[in-house]
Amino acid sequence: MTRAQRDEVETATQDPATDVCIASEYLAQLKAESSFTDVPAEETTRAQYEELAARYNGGLGRQTEDAQADGRGFG
Repeated sequence: MTRAQRDEVETATQDPATDVCIASEYLAQLKAESSFTDVPAEETTRAQYEELAARYNGGLGRQTEDAQADGRGFG
């Protein structure tokens, strides 16, 4: 990501409505990349939600203990 792109994202996240849209798109992307992409929300398990939380909060470092702890704390 270029500095200009990063600045644009940082600016966009200052607006709560835009921030929610960015977060929801990112969560949808993470779920689409998961092994449970076709599981409806009402059938998603706690472990699957925890995995999404760890991915969301941990990014590429989602296997770190901090990211996993964030995932376990979800709910």
